Amino acid sequence: MKTSIPLDEFGRKESVMFFKDFYNPYVTVTCLLDASFCRAHAKNKGIKFFYAYLHAILRAVNDVEELHYRFDKDGNIVYYDVIDVLTPIRMPGLDHFVTVRFPYSKYIEVFLSDIEKKLAINNESSGYNTEASLEDFDVVLVSAIPNLPFTSISCTQRRLDGNDFPLISVGQLGSDGKMPVALSVHHGFVDGEHFAKFYELLQLYLNEE
Repeated sequence: MKTSIPLDEFGRKESVMFFKDFYNPYVTVTCLLDASFCRAHAKNKGIKFFYAYLHAILRAVNDVEELHYRFDKDGNIVYYDVIDVLTPIRMPGLDHFVTVRFPYSKYIEVFLSDIEKKLAINNESSGYNTEASLEDFDVVLVSAIPNLPFTSISCTQRRLDGNDFPLISVGQLGSDGKMPVALSVHHGFVDGEHFAKFYELLQLYLNEE
């Protein structure tokens, strides 16, 4: 469900007004997280590591209120009660990635079941159809770079004034179990304390059975 919020009633009005005319109002933070337990647990359960940490990321996103705010296509502030995920997936028989939308569920069993259903019926031949056809921005984009142990990253922008939704990049899991996770989001909606909350929750969920 989407709720429109008049600017004058928005608690972060001053922040939004300050950053709205920036050429780049998005800020990106990269943190190293311990994903060793998540990888071991996923292996024991026969779950792909990518899907295991993807679910943890989506749980953390949905549990941080500030990551639910967006501008709609008319520039109005909106709040989405549920955030789904877009992610590039290499489909069998294709030599490129296809961006697939997976719905959020707090329960990983439901999340994995929905992934199987989506992949079974997804016949997109383009990697960009799903993103281009979005009517609302109730998503976060998560991209995996499993062969790159980056320490910082600069994300692409759709327009001079930023993107339509947050971007998350996940790098290579190191031999020490640490994995870089970068979050890029509009600074009008999100401050440092909200970044900290996201990473704190993400680490918690990566450590859960």
